[in-house]
Amino acid sequence: MKHLIIVNAVLYIVICVLLAFILCTEPQSKVKNAEANDIVYTVKRYWPDVEYAISTMPVYDIDYIVLDADGRTIGASEEGLRTDYSYNYIHKDYSVDILKNGKTQGKIIFINNEDVKLKNEIVNRALLFVFLLFAKDILVIIYIQRNIFIPIRKMNMLAMQIARGNYDISFGRDDNGSFGAFSESFGIMREELLYAKKMEQAADKSRREAIASISHDIKNPTASIQAIAEYRLLTADSDELRQDFQIIVDKTNQINGMILNLHTSMLTDLDSLAVNLETTESIIIEKALRQADFKKKTGELAIPECLVVADKVRIFQIMDNIISNSYKYADTEIKVSSYFEDDYLCVCIKDFGSGVKKEEEIFLTQKYFRGQNAQEKEGSGMGLYITEYLIKRMKGKMLCLSKENEWFEVKIWLMLAA
Repeated sequence: MKHLIIVNAVLYIVICVLLAFILCTEPQSKVKNAEANDIVYTVKRYWPDVEYAISTMPVYDIDYIVLDADGRTIGASEEGLRTDYSYNYIHKDYSVDILKNGKTQGKIIFINNEDVKLKNEIVNRALLFVFLLFAKDILVIIYIQRNIFIPIRKMNMLAMQIARGNYDISFGRDDNGSFGAFSESFGIMREELLYAKKMEQAADKSRREAIASISHDIKNPTASIQAIAEYRLLTADSDELRQDFQIIVDKTNQINGMILNLHTSMLTDLDSLAVNLETTESIIIEKALRQADFKKKTGELAIPECLVVADKVRIFQIMDNIISNSYKYADTEIKVSSYFEDDYLCVCIKDFGSGVKKEEEIFLTQKYFRGQNAQEKEGSGMGLYITEYLIKRMKGKMLCLSKENEWFEVKIWLMLAA
């Protein structure tokens, strides 16, 4: 490409120099003296019958015209010739006076047009060459555009799409282009990346399904332990034993909540998390809060009686997530309030710990997000994400509010049954 540009530039410079030289060079006289002398002699001999004089002479390769004393044309070597002083000066024409008895009778002007014709022919050919050179450059530019620039732009666009993870975009190979082999290699790379991405997705899905299956299987022995502990709690004959069995029951509840979170987090991305909506009494909310609050920090509960649209199992999971978060990050008294708002029952769960920064509130329900005050605590950042996910599946809403170093509150809106 660089060499082509240099060669073209040199050719253009050479052409311009040649044209300038041709245009600036003065034409040289091509009139032959012997022929001119014969013409002058013959015209003088037969003057003023110039036409007869011309007819008696052989045809010379010289153009000339004969003028009388008044400057009128009275004869010429061929029809259509004319001259004037300007023409004579520029083209080096020269004239010879016709003298008889010492008096000027007229003049013969010899027209020097040989160099003019030659120069015109050279200029025309040079201009044609420049035109052809320019046309060649146009064709070269079109070729470069189609075979270099367009493929480069196309490859750049494809590279951007692949960088964004869009491996499904396809493009054909241009066998006639300069980038044919390269585009084929690029296509192979794209296919390999697409295959690797699918394999990674398949492996991730298998891993999640395996973890979800294992977490589900662990629930069975945990449920058995909980059932035995609850039975022994009812039949124990001492307060000390009842207290021990109560701890076992509370811990198995906590384990069940953790297993359910793990199971849910593995299935959420698979869209396999089932939510079975039904009309249920609001008392289920109070039961879920009581079961989640094994530390008895909620105090009195006053949930208004009504019918809501919810999944009974998921309500327990939601309350367990919220109460567990309060235990982990605040471990203070928990205030529960509720009220009706439009077509919803709003339940507010508020603790009085350190809360979060105002700018972090909108991120609390994002997957894996954890506030700055939670960095030293164990956790996955999935609790509130799962909670909001389940509430939205139940056609409800959720909002997290906080005042740093004073309180943290979770508001849940459950749809009222029609």
